[in-house]
Amino acid sequence: MAIERELKFRLAPRAASRAVSALALGPAKAFFAVYYDTPDEALRRARMALRVRREGGVWLQTLKCEISPAARGEWQTRAPRGRLDLGRMPSTEIRKTTGFDIGELAGRLRPRFETRFVRRTAQVHFGGAVVEAALDRGALIARRRREPILELELELKRGAPGRLARYAKSLIAPLGLALTFESKAERGYRLASDAELAAPRKWLRPRLGADTAPGEALAMLVAAALVQASANAQGVLASTDAEYLHQVRVALRRLRATLDAFKEVAPRAKPLKRRLRSLAPVLGAARDWDVFVSALPKATRLVRRARTRQAQAQRAARRVLKSPAFHSFLVRALQWVEQSPWEQAPPPLAPFAALALERLHRKALEHAGGIDWQDADERHALRIRVKRLRYACDSFAGCFS
Repeated sequence: MAIERELKFRLAPRAASRAVSALALGPAKAFFAVYYDTPDEALRRARMALRVRREGGVWLQTLKCEISPAARGEWQTRAPRGRLDLGRMPSTEIRKTTGFDIGELAGRLRPRFETRFVRRTAQVHFGGAVVEAALDRGALIARRRREPILELELELKRGAPGRLARYAKSLIAPLGLALTFESKAERGYRLASDAELAAPRKWLRPRLGADTAPGEALAMLVAAALVQASANAQGVLASTDAEYLHQVRVALRRLRATLDAFKEVAPRAKPLKRRLRSLAPVLGAARDWDVFVSALPKATRLVRRARTRQAQAQRAARRVLKSPAFHSFLVRALQWVEQSPWEQAPPPLAPFAALALERLHRKALEHAGGIDWQDADERHALRIRVKRLRYACDSFAGCFS
């Protein structure tokens, strides 16, 4: 299995034109691909994608599985005449790696959607690493529906994983890049299901076992929070549904709670925590106005004024979520996960988690014992501390089951 490490960004058409010259991208090459799945979407549910793609005059079939937001496992073989042939795939290796028996899909696979795009690439040398920059322009096609493709992919070809994030950060502000974890396959499935926009993304608990190493668990939990934050930030910019903003805030609070729970493993998280604190006021104000307006009787004279303030707060939140600073923060968090030399901790996660939960619980009790219960701000601060404890319980639940 090959491991593909890449970061994907959305960008505006003008920025794409600047990228061509700034990155010295080569001539355009055409790509055409058909994605397959079963009628009940067995591959999608397993977070895998299967395609047959024509690259120049060669047909290749590729199966991808998700390892982390910035890494995917990949198996690729020839597909003569563009025909899917699972017999050419290393089914035993795939089953051992993913637990998925691809042989069981024989005879059930059907085309779901297509991609047609042109790609311009360049090899970039950065800090001892080699990164391939690829600009894709084209379309996703599902029956009669189409959705444009315009994205910049940065794939690490050689070097330390942290170098990829560092190079990506250098491009975010100049090109107005917006980090996205949504693959072409995920977008294609959404298009095929007639959904205009992905639904607000709730937190997906990573599969943590009692014997998972604490450092590995931390990386998985941070990644889950970043994916949730990024996906819902796109929703905030494209929709008026208040649930997207709510889920962005949930993701960032979960990230903060994770850093608190793992402070014994990763004591160098203070810069990330500072950035999280700086995001809270603007996003929190927008959420407060959403909740306040939704609770008002519709016929009251206060509604019009409240909606004006709500719209102002929403615009401020959108400015934050589309800013280079926000997307640099997401990439910086990924880089931190990749590069941090975790402090030594007991190899199994279960005893580590038990101690972390005990510490968080003790602090919550100490906080509760010293507050003025008549003070709304102090009650709110305690509520936040208890909520972080609940998030930590959610995160560690799998290692105690």
